[in-house]
Amino acid sequence: MAVLDRTTRRLIEGLKARVKFLTVLVIILSLALTTMTILYIRKDTEAPPKATSSNLSSTKEISSSNVLQSSSLVNEQSSDISSEDESYSSSTSSETSSDSVTANAILGDSTSSWNLKLVNGKNSLPKGYSVKTTTIKSAYNGYGYITYDSRAISYLHAMCAAAEKDGIHLSVISGFRTNEKQQSLFNNQVAKQRANNPGLSEEELIKKAATVSAYPGTSEHELGLAVDFNSVEETFENTSQFQWLQAHAEEYGFIMRYAREKQSITGVIYEPWHYRFVGEEHAKRINDLGYCLEEYIDYLKKLGK
Repeated sequence: MAVLDRTTRRLIEGLKARVKFLTVLVIILSLALTTMTILYIRKDTEAPPKATSSNLSSTKEISSSNVLQSSSLVNEQSSDISSEDESYSSSTSSETSSDSVTANAILGDSTSSWNLKLVNGKNSLPKGYSVKTTTIKSAYNGYGYITYDSRAISYLHAMCAAAEKDGIHLSVISGFRTNEKQQSLFNNQVAKQRANNPGLSEEELIKKAATVSAYPGTSEHELGLAVDFNSVEETFENTSQFQWLQAHAEEYGFIMRYAREKQSITGVIYEPWHYRFVGEEHAKRINDLGYCLEEYIDYLKKLGK
């Protein structure tokens, strides 16, 4: 029994020693982990380095540049041509920036103002014309990639949002187009006219095609201020979307561009789906006068605008 007791005591003492060792080891590891955590937190919350004189100078230069750019934007809104964005992809920006861009837009009442620029078969865009555009919000963007003039896009968004509140969904199926895209559409229309009218000369086919799809360089879509809504069919006039636009589009600066009774003046067939931004005041005046844009521009010229 004495031998058994001694053996038991030894085992117990050995276990106690191991427990003490493990306890000390745990304490050491805990202290090490705590120290590392404290050092990490201090490093992460250190104050940023003080600005040097060169950094301050650089900041001032950037601020001055931004001020000059903003001033230039305001002073040049009456210019029709932007030197930026020569291609479709490079001319677009994110939809989140549209409101800030449009806030700097100045709507003029001169016939040379960007919002009143006349584009038709007799008034083509300058070669190489480009415009700053912004992607239309996905809620109203029929294909997801359609863009619109950045100076006017907030008006388009506001109109679509107002229609939505009234239970009317406006879907933009065509907005800004590059000259290359317009050329492709026009070529397709010429081919269609050739198939339907085999007796017409090439010149006659081109002339007839131009009443349906504008000749490249003469389309308002290349201007960036035109949109087609929901359907490019004449039956669009029977929809709730058309009825809403007829009643409210002018409140947001839009007019139906190609009326049936104005085809002899516009040179374009009746397009109830095609709307053009001109500004609220002008849209209301155009509708009150019963004019198309061509007639309104002549009216302004007589007023010395």
